[in-house]
Amino acid sequence: MIKPFELTLGLPMEIANKAISTTDKVWEILLASRNGDLTKVKALAHESPGLLYAQYNYTPPIHFAVREGHTALVEYLLVQGAHDPGYRTYPFREKLETLAEDRGFIPITNLLKDYTAHPERQRYSGENGRIFFERSELQTEFEKAVDRNDLEYTGLILKDSPGFAADPTYFWGEGILLFAAKRNHRDMADLLMAYGAKVPDVLKWTQKYYFEHPDGAAYMMQKGMNPNTMSWHHVTILHDMAIAGDISKAALLLKYGAEIDAVEEEYQSTPLGLAARWGNLEMAGYLLEQGANPKHAGADWATPLA
Repeated sequence: MIKPFELTLGLPMEIANKAISTTDKVWEILLASRNGDLTKVKALAHESPGLLYAQYNYTPPIHFAVREGHTALVEYLLVQGAHDPGYRTYPFREKLETLAEDRGFIPITNLLKDYTAHPERQRYSGENGRIFFERSELQTEFEKAVDRNDLEYTGLILKDSPGFAADPTYFWGEGILLFAAKRNHRDMADLLMAYGAKVPDVLKWTQKYYFEHPDGAAYMMQKGMNPNTMSWHHVTILHDMAIAGDISKAALLLKYGAEIDAVEEEYQSTPLGLAARWGNLEMAGYLLEQGANPKHAGADWATPLA
């Protein structure tokens, strides 16, 4: 997984039960959970129990422990009540049992099912993960001006503070171009890019903002948006379009050089694999016509053919 930029900054961050930790600590426990480092997870929990259910982008530690097959760590987290059975992965809306079953992690599947059968064990629920970005009054005004498409005021601020445009943490870490792209405000996009604004290569909500509308998406691609923009789970925007079945946007991405057989981490799949998984027949046919490999994946169970 990719370390998101905002988690490198040591910022205050809300974790479970409204406790406050830091982005550094949240990254540490997510990474330790991915790596199966039970000793590290226990040490972090001793410092702040809320870290056991700390989330970034709606994703708690147990997600990674299950996905990577760390049975002992999953069992520990469940003993601590650090799982909400109502949890669904983002953005795929799958249960953790599905991640375990896909990979053949039967002991983990059984642990999750037993936990769900005993709701009294649950100690944490809901979402958390708000990051408190430390902004000056002028930085806040800049973000608001861009949001309301106030070209004149945005330009005045940038004349005195040109570095604001290149800060990737605006709009929840999705970049200052977020709403200019979503709303197809091309004059605002051009102004910001003239001062160095770029679409970040790693994003959480690309399809909902930068690629929501075809004309806005096309403009961002023309202006240099990376066609292999991806989430911190290596889910590229082409993966997202394969799931959505949006052939026109997939074609736009391929036109600008998107990798057709990129493998993401959640399902170990290529875009073709996700099109097949979601039953998008036309998209699967289109990707095959464009040269997608029906045998390529990160694991045997994840090939498009499987």
